[in-house]
Amino acid sequence: MPVAAGKTADAVLVSHTGVALTRATTFRFTLDVTSEQHQRLLAHAGASRLAFNHHLARVKVNLDQRAAERTYGVPEADLTPSLSWSKVSFINHMNAWKDGRAVDAPVNHDGSRGLPWRGEVSTDVFETASVHAAQALANWAASRNGARAGRSVGFPRFKSRHKTTPAFRLRAKYPEGAAPPVRPTGPKAMRFPKLGGLRVRESTRRLRRLLQQGRFHAYAAAFRYERGRWVVSITGVAAPFHPARRTTTGRHRARVGVDLGVKTLAVAADEHGNLREIWEGVKALHTAQARLKLANQRYSRTKRDSNGRKKAARRLGKLHARVAAVRKALLHQITADLAKGYACLVVEDLNTAGMLANRRLARVVSDAAFAELRRQLEYKSSWYGTELIIADRWFPSSKTCSGCGSIKADLTLTDRTYRCDSCGLAIDRDVNAAINLARYTEPPPSSSPPQHVAA
Repeated sequence: MPVAAGKTADAVLVSHTGVALTRATTFRFTLDVTSEQHQRLLAHAGASRLAFNHHLARVKVNLDQRAAERTYGVPEADLTPSLSWSKVSFINHMNAWKDGRAVDAPVNHDGSRGLPWRGEVSTDVFETASVHAAQALANWAASRNGARAGRSVGFPRFKSRHKTTPAFRLRAKYPEGAAPPVRPTGPKAMRFPKLGGLRVRESTRRLRRLLQQGRFHAYAAAFRYERGRWVVSITGVAAPFHPARRTTTGRHRARVGVDLGVKTLAVAADEHGNLREIWEGVKALHTAQARLKLANQRYSRTKRDSNGRKKAARRLGKLHARVAAVRKALLHQITADLAKGYACLVVEDLNTAGMLANRRLARVVSDAAFAELRRQLEYKSSWYGTELIIADRWFPSSKTCSGCGSIKADLTLTDRTYRCDSCGLAIDRDVNAAINLARYTEPPPSSSPPQHVAA
């Protein structure tokens, strides 16, 4: 088992072979399960949903009771004591509740207390669901108090059996010297705690080699039932790449700007005005619209909980799965080429949420997946030693002339060619934006101290 080097909050894990594990990575496999294994996975997902809903119900009843007492004029000191929302308190209560030691533990027909089937499900399911419930409540409280940035977060929703995607999470904790509970057992086989051995469709060769060499440590395994198939994501930390793969020797040395758009997915140009690469988007969602429309119509005409609806749901899920797979493959190709081929990259901080608010662009922007492209580019840049600069959101890369630097304020989305009124430059809009991004300089930090106003 990897051990922590030091006792600080930012301690680095070191494997049994002495390799520091600092590269966060995830392995994703599609499970090939039998009918019995499918039911066991559904039981684990149901236990996770039960634990999550149980914590929300307790907190909601407590909050409603305290709110009602306030309307009766009860002083704050005499109100019903509030519940603790910490992860530890949720875990301790869930363990006592399911084992029958809590006051409010369920009573069975034979007089016993607790969940009679708790031994059939891994205890990690209850604990991880308790952690998720505590985190969801903490996000809601922080958003309500103004301590959380972004959109306001409402009270967590209860998970429905019919509407919520079955999912659960298992931790990979084990004592030093023991075999990891989450590990490959064959070319296409994995072992998980309480679930035993499960077959997977993809090869486990890379994961097996990393584990054998002490270059990977798994933290957890997240299961999810997506479009008629069970998938598992094994998250952990791995050793950094070899220095030969991280060196920038032999790469394009000039800074390269990457402009993202809906007409052309990505355009790369360097600071000297040279066009490097252009990636046309596959527009997988737009291409599959006709088939998706027919599949949605067939699904809507079926009866709820019928075999016909299950078949129609699988057919619709396969179409969506193909769209997602095609899009994902293209994004991985683009981000890998950028991270491996250039020493310094500059990308813009797009307001994707604002773009989605435009009804005419929402579908196209969603199909392009700008946020996913940036996410992949960020972690791959750290893997391969590429410097990544995020340009300011308000930097006018499209409206600035790459020839003379003048700004054209009346530029619209329909203007695909940038024509400068000052120097007469005529250049493709996306190429012009990429060149400006490559020449982007970060604004200097403010030297004046912040102003404090006395209350």
